[in-house]
Amino acid sequence: MEESLRERCLKYSRHFSGLCGISCSVVDMSLHCFLESPEDPPVFCERCSSYNQMRLSTHCYGCSEAYRWNGRYVYYCPLGLVFVASSVSDDRGELAGGVIAGPVIMGNCQDTLQELPCEELASEISSLPVMTPRQMTDLSEILAAVTSSISGMPHSKAGSFVYEQERLLNSIYDVKEKYVTSGGETTYPIESEKKLQALIRGRDKAGSRELLNQLLGEIFFFSNFNLDEIKARVLELLVLISRASIDAGADVQEIFGFNNEYLQKIESFQSIDELSVWLTGIMHRFIDYTFDFSRIKHIDAVYKTMEYVRANYDKKLSLDEIAKNAFLSKAYLSSIFKEEIGESLTNYINRVRIEKSRVLLLDKEISLIDIANLCGFEDQSYFTRVFKKMVGISPKKYRDSRGAAVTPVKLDEK
Repeated sequence: MEESLRERCLKYSRHFSGLCGISCSVVDMSLHCFLESPEDPPVFCERCSSYNQMRLSTHCYGCSEAYRWNGRYVYYCPLGLVFVASSVSDDRGELAGGVIAGPVIMGNCQDTLQELPCEELASEISSLPVMTPRQMTDLSEILAAVTSSISGMPHSKAGSFVYEQERLLNSIYDVKEKYVTSGGETTYPIESEKKLQALIRGRDKAGSRELLNQLLGEIFFFSNFNLDEIKARVLELLVLISRASIDAGADVQEIFGFNNEYLQKIESFQSIDELSVWLTGIMHRFIDYTFDFSRIKHIDAVYKTMEYVRANYDKKLSLDEIAKNAFLSKAYLSSIFKEEIGESLTNYINRVRIEKSRVLLLDKEISLIDIANLCGFEDQSYFTRVFKKMVGISPKKYRDSRGAAVTPVKLDEK
């Protein structure tokens, strides 16, 4: 990040923090580090088991997603707290960094505190600002306006189409010069595709990005700028990259999801200019996701799912509906949820419902069947079975034991 841009980011992040009462940090994507923050990281961040390994990656992911989604992105950290990222572009429109606002608690404070891994964190985290989803949207819009002013360009132009096209043209000129120098004997370098796969498998991101740009130039040149042929060659290259990405450890479902999105987009282009403007940025972003953001994205999806369940526990919830909300298949969401949280999604839903029912059971005026309905259980018998399994006693015995514990003792009159 260029020095004057860095100074503007730090200056306005301090103003934003002072006005909103929310901590702000600045991320430099080129150096892959935090810049000087107005405050030290909260104590509870350092107690998070993922703090050292994932703190920077989590917020780099937020900046990258904000760059992708018009300058703003709301996401969860591993503790289930909420942040807003807004991307900052350099004078060429490339992602230079971002301003991170947070953490805050979104929604019900008690729900967030219940999900913490240890009770010692509760008192510290309970002092954070609490915001509604609508307020988070407002916060992200205002922060995006600030970073757009810092960059000097609207977020809709982030990515600098002109710059990306210039890079592609430079690659094409290099290929043409090589072709002329060799007397027209040069052919499309199939061996470079194999080398690209090897670089991806070896997790060499810088080398992969550089060689990918060269290959795109080769594709345009040797396709004689024929749109249909370019599309076909790009699709072949996408398949090669996908296989290598999976070999490197990227998630199969995630990669296939990207492929479906990109295949549809490629087919929609009607001109080489349209295709070239989109292509270089999206192919490089594909590599970035492969190397940097797979696991972080999983965690973000898991905590979005937890938030969705806590907000809708009283309704009929299907795995299809929950997975659709997380933009994942139900099989894949179930898999990563179990991996990250340590229990199945179905068990988590039941646990949230049981915790809510324990509060309602303190009120003896509410019948057991009504409590079952209010907590989203299909019927009272299923509610009873799940409650007994999780708590160790039936709902009725639990209610009686709680009632006995709070019944005042009458003293003998003398």
